[in-house]
Amino acid sequence: MVLPTGGPTARGAFARQAPQPIFRILRERNNVREQRGHKTNVVTELHPLIEAAGRTGALPDWAVCRPDRRAHAARVADLMSGWATTLELEESEIIRWTAAGHLHDALKDAPVPDLVPLVDSGWPDPLVHAAACATRLREDGVRDEELLLAIAYHSTGHPDFGSLGEFLYMADFLDPGRRFLTSEREKLRGRLPTDRDPVLLEVLRHRITMLLDHGTLVLPVSLSLWNRVVAS
Repeated sequence: MVLPTGGPTARGAFARQAPQPIFRILRERNNVREQRGHKTNVVTELHPLIEAAGRTGALPDWAVCRPDRRAHAARVADLMSGWATTLELEESEIIRWTAAGHLHDALKDAPVPDLVPLVDSGWPDPLVHAAACATRLREDGVRDEELLLAIAYHSTGHPDFGSLGEFLYMADFLDPGRRFLTSEREKLRGRLPTDRDPVLLEVLRHRITMLLDHGTLVLPVSLSLWNRVVAS
């Protein structure tokens, strides 16, 4: 399978704008490269779906999640909420980060054939749910590009991630309910949110190594995120 160097992009509502201009706007708006770890995009007007997810854990009516998947998402949301609170972010940001945790796997248990029409070619089947979720949120009127990017690439990482995307990527891996590398992941959780970049590199290393060990495709966006953090 040949993938574009920038990684797959979601079709439909999520991809009606060309991907590179979206990511360039995100870089300029969030000033990610210049002030990583100190700046985050502040969205003061939250879409009702985002506010409901962030305040109560409510999922859209199109979500397809088993109870154990919802439990995973709730633990990820708890990590996101705790880190955002420790970082003393605005209330709207805490709600937004919490919502990202609850929403990131909203279509994880949907049949892949039902999701494929929502995304462009190039997404491996295990990752289709993430891009499809971003598509459905955009179709429902969500225009928070940083959050959509974070959800679409929460399993792979992306070089244009801001704070929200990086912490969601780490929270998904560091969920205390996962039953692997228990001691190592507990230590990594204990270093967040202050030791951000070193922990992000550790999470990237673990995830990329596991893919290599299983002979699984490593997307270019994962390697690009690694290179960006190493170079910063």
